[in-house]
Amino acid sequence: MVKITNFGSYRQYVLASDELRVSVMELGAAVTGIDYRGRRVGLGYERAEDYLTHDAYLGAIVGRFANRIGGGSFPLNGLSVELPRNEGANTLHGGPDSWDRRVWQSRVEGDSVLFTLVSPDGDKGFPGTLTASVRYTVTGGALRIDFEGDTDADTVYAPTSHMYFNLRGEGSVLDMRMLLPAAGVLEVDGALIPTGRILPAAGEFDFSRPRTVGRNYDHAFVLQGTRACEASCAGVRLTVDTDFPALQFYTGEFLGEPFGASGGFAVEPEFYPDAPNHPDFPSALLRAGEHFHRWAVYSFSAEESEE
Repeated sequence: MVKITNFGSYRQYVLASDELRVSVMELGAAVTGIDYRGRRVGLGYERAEDYLTHDAYLGAIVGRFANRIGGGSFPLNGLSVELPRNEGANTLHGGPDSWDRRVWQSRVEGDSVLFTLVSPDGDKGFPGTLTASVRYTVTGGALRIDFEGDTDADTVYAPTSHMYFNLRGEGSVLDMRMLLPAAGVLEVDGALIPTGRILPAAGEFDFSRPRTVGRNYDHAFVLQGTRACEASCAGVRLTVDTDFPALQFYTGEFLGEPFGASGGFAVEPEFYPDAPNHPDFPSALLRAGEHFHRWAVYSFSAEESEE
């Protein structure tokens, strides 16, 4: 079931089942709230204008390239593509004032909502006119997101959803339990740009069995199957499945008000950060005439509280 409402001056859609209620607005194609069995587990701002004044990308679809591109440039077809830098010398989530600040075209299709954005040739430096679409579907306790795209010139395309969660509904997320069966974790430098090395998922990065998170993370884990992670806290479990090759686990250390330090966590299915500068990473290249399609499913279920 899909209802259409207003959130400030933006159109908002509410997708609901008996268990799950997800609100999504046309600004940034952003998820503005998730309620599982009456508990708010997906974070959102109270006012629509807050999405334009904060820089946490809360709930938004980010692109063209999610995460970081080192030095704000990358090679493509023998040329250097130059991007605007918005995190020191690097480009984060597509550059400043990017897709999270755009109003997407939207329409209801059955039990889904489809959002579409046309990113023109040269948008934030990226070549090719790219038509991106994101479809949200709620079934039972699960939210499915389908990412698609087409371009008229070779480009890179690596979108993600930047939803934040707090399974308790409030307070720190560092005491939740996480299972993340990764094949490894990308080594990064001081600016969080990958060095090219993939480290074993060992020690503080070992989530092969469920354990308490305990500290802040902002790392890309290499996936070895479609099961990305399982997070649990206060009787609620979130399971993420995806066909993206990596998962960024971020504990929201700098999420800020009104949520506070470590008041939420993001699990972002993605391509490897800085992939265009590492030929041995899974390629984020989208050639003219090719069709892009990746998916992610966020499933909520009840479990016995471990507190």
